[in-house]
Amino acid sequence: MALPDALAGAQLAGGYFDVAWLAWLDFDGDPVRVTTAGRTLILAGTGDAELDGTFDAVDPSLVGVTEVHNKEGGAETLSFTLSGIVGPDTDLLNVLGNAALWRGRTARLWAAVYDAAGVQQGAIWPFYTGRMSALQIVGEPSGQTVKLDVETYLASLTKASGRTYLDQAQFDNDDNTAALTIGIANGSTKGVAGASSVRGAGVSERASTLRELYL
Repeated sequence: MALPDALAGAQLAGGYFDVAWLAWLDFDGDPVRVTTAGRTLILAGTGDAELDGTFDAVDPSLVGVTEVHNKEGGAETLSFTLSGIVGPDTDLLNVLGNAALWRGRTARLWAAVYDAAGVQQGAIWPFYTGRMSALQIVGEPSGQTVKLDVETYLASLTKASGRTYLDQAQFDNDDNTAALTIGIANGSTKGVAGASSVRGAGVSERASTLRELYL
């Protein structure tokens, strides 16, 4: 997350301020740009291709963003709440109905700060970037909303390895833990390398049951 520039920072520290959010959701073929600034914003020459464009003004009661909580390893999941009323928002619902058009694609959030007169102070700055990961539709068709979860890039790239102790031999050729464990569970250590070093390896009632299940 970038920081506000000096002018925006001074307004944040100096008293009254209002913050507007600008969101960009990279739906395949139909990216969405919206803002809570109270008026449509047309931006150009910002140096950020995703920020350059028209951000449509939306009612903050129809579009919401959860707070960003940073922690070790990146920020927690961010959730966008979008209007999902059948009829006015049917085009959006059709896009969301096809996960290939949004899952894993980029979502970004910027912030702008305003003084008491509604004048923007400082530059718009990037606040959050991640990948859209999951959605949930809440409510009835006549008044429903869509909760869209976004994971940081770090979280989306850091997936569980799926490895267990059964993979240990890939890292230590002399480690027979996996083979011994499976052999004992099936009631036999015969022919298992290193089994002679296991003393008193009897067959428990649970191991006998496992063996029966596999026979």
